[in-house]
Amino acid sequence: MFDSLMEGKESLQEMAISQSVGIDSDIKKVILDDVLWERVSSSQKILKPIAAAIAKIEGDGAILSDVQCLFAELKEEIQTILPTSLLLKAEETAVVKSLEQRREFCMKPVHAAAYMLDPKYYDKGILSGEEINSAYAVITAMSDHLGLDKGKVLGSLAKYRTKQGLWKGDGIWQSCQHISAVLGRLTNVRVEKLVGIRANLRLFEPDTEPSSTRLESDTEEEDSELDAEEVDMLLDDDEVQEESTD
Repeated sequence: MFDSLMEGKESLQEMAISQSVGIDSDIKKVILDDVLWERVSSSQKILKPIAAAIAKIEGDGAILSDVQCLFAELKEEIQTILPTSLLLKAEETAVVKSLEQRREFCMKPVHAAAYMLDPKYYDKGILSGEEINSAYAVITAMSDHLGLDKGKVLGSLAKYRTKQGLWKGDGIWQSCQHISAVLGRLTNVRVEKLVGIRANLRLFEPDTEPSSTRLESDTEEEDSELDAEEVDMLLDDDEVQEESTD
C-alpha cells in the first residue's frame, strides 16, 4: 500500500494543485504537506524488510531451518533502520517488542532442531542454550517416533557437531553452501501423484472399515438401494394379491 502511495505521490499532488478538480481544502493541505510523505517514506523503510521476510517464508523455497536465521537478520535490520526513522523512542521500543513477541509466537523447538541440522548454518552460533536443549528434545522424540536407536542417533549428531566421521571432509561442508535442502522435499506435483496412487491402491483393498468410518454418501446410496428393493417387493405383493383376487 505504501509503495503504491509513494508511486502516485506526484500525481496526487498535481491533482491537489489543479483548479479543475474539486478537493476539500483540508485534504489538499495534507496531500501537499511534506511531513506526510516523510512519515510514509519512514514507515515504508521499516515495513519493507518485514514484507520481504514474509514473502520469503511463504515462498516455495522456504525451509524450517531458515526461520531461525530469518528472524535474527530481521531484528538486526530493523534495529539499524529505527534510529533514522521519525518514530519516537517509545514507538521504537514498541516496534522491537512487537517483533520479539512475533518471534516467540512463531518459533518452535522444531525450528531450532532444523537449524542445528542444516550444515550451512553450522558455524553461525545464534542458538541459545535453551534452544539447543529444545532441539535435542525434538531429535530424541523423533527417534522414538521412528523407532530408531536414540544412542546411535545422538552419536551421529555428536559426530556432525564435531565434524568427525562422514563430516570430517571439507568437501561436504563446501557443497552444502550450494545445495538447498528444498531439493529433497515433497513438491506439490509429487504430493498429488502420491495421493492418486494411494487412492487407486485403496480400490484393491477389502472393505474392512467399520460402518462409523464410511462416507455419508455411501450410506445414502445404500439407503436408496434398500428403498428401491422395498418398493419392488411391495409391487410384487400387490401383483400377487391382484392375481389371487382374480
